Amino acid sequence: MVGCVGSIDWLNAEAMKYWSYPSGYKKDSKAEIRNFIFSGDYCGALKVDGYYQRLVKDEDGNCFMIARNKDVNGNPINKLEWVPQLQPFMDALPNGTVFFCEAYLPGNEGSRKITSLLGCLKDKCIQRQNAGQKLHFYIFDVAAYKGGNYINLGMAERVAALEILQEQFKDVCEYVDWAAYYWGKQLWEKLEEYLDSGREGIVLYKKDCPIYFKRTPARMTIKVKKEINETIDCFFTGHYLSPTKKYEGKEIETWPYWVNMISGEKIKGEKYMDYYNGAPIEPVTKPFFNDWAGSLEIGLVKEDKVVPIGYLSNLTEEIKANPEEYKGRVIEVTCMEIQETGGLRHAKMLGFRDDLTMRDCTWEKVFAK
Repeated sequence: MVGCVGSIDWLNAEAMKYWSYPSGYKKDSKAEIRNFIFSGDYCGALKVDGYYQRLVKDEDGNCFMIARNKDVNGNPINKLEWVPQLQPFMDALPNGTVFFCEAYLPGNEGSRKITSLLGCLKDKCIQRQNAGQKLHFYIFDVAAYKGGNYINLGMAERVAALEILQEQFKDVCEYVDWAAYYWGKQLWEKLEEYLDSGREGIVLYKKDCPIYFKRTPARMTIKVKKEINETIDCFFTGHYLSPTKKYEGKEIETWPYWVNMISGEKIKGEKYMDYYNGAPIEPVTKPFFNDWAGSLEIGLVKEDKVVPIGYLSNLTEEIKANPEEYKGRVIEVTCMEIQETGGLRHAKMLGFRDDLTMRDCTWEKVFAK
């Protein structure tokens, strides 16, 4: 059967989703992570900021590159022809093989950048890669090989298999990279190295973790990113930015918000096929379509003056639709780091602090430590 290895339909199987600590987790997650790493029960590898892809060569030799999203009819989308540089690797694989990987641009990571390539027409994608940088593929797990499904094997066994396969296929394709897994003290040192160099973080796997469909149980996998331990109290200043216009997300096939590029008319509905066939429309973000704010400025009080420290975009629709109503409202945020120059990197809102006023949110509490 097309797309199958054994009894598993790898074209339609739900992608494994990796667990991470929830926002506002009250315990010391970093101490927990350190204990997990030094226990010897976990291995881990660099987390590349890209776009998930499943590479499938079924039992009959049919090849596919499948992402998490599907088309408007709920069918998987094979984008292998969008990346001809990957075809030699797929040709070299034996039938009945499945790898999990991230499509990414080395030195230029970010899922939006991948969407700008894979989200356009095939010829345009190839043209953009030829004119700029070609996509690479970071293989981090093996789900099947030579017709044998590995889903019930623990991660330690799959890592051992990956190391053998990496050696076997290392010279086949220059656009394929392989995850390096570490354990114990070496893993802890690698985590610090990755974070210090500005990489996104790592993914930890418990050594007996099998492959799950959809979400994994808590702490069987852990996405580890650089986040501060304490939270910060600040407030909305009343200023905000207009939203991004063009939608560049992963769900373009089912996206309902569009604008006619000639008349400016806003059109609601699943119009991807019209767009694909050349209609003069483009997908726009939901905030742009609804005339909402894109992001709201947050600030602190310094010497009786309001000092901005950044913008938040990951807010509820209610807040974005009515930004003026939230001026002066105190909120609790966390972020990836507090920058020495003032400001928060990748800040996100945890909730409101109606027990505080703007006067309680001082610059000194955050930056003068």
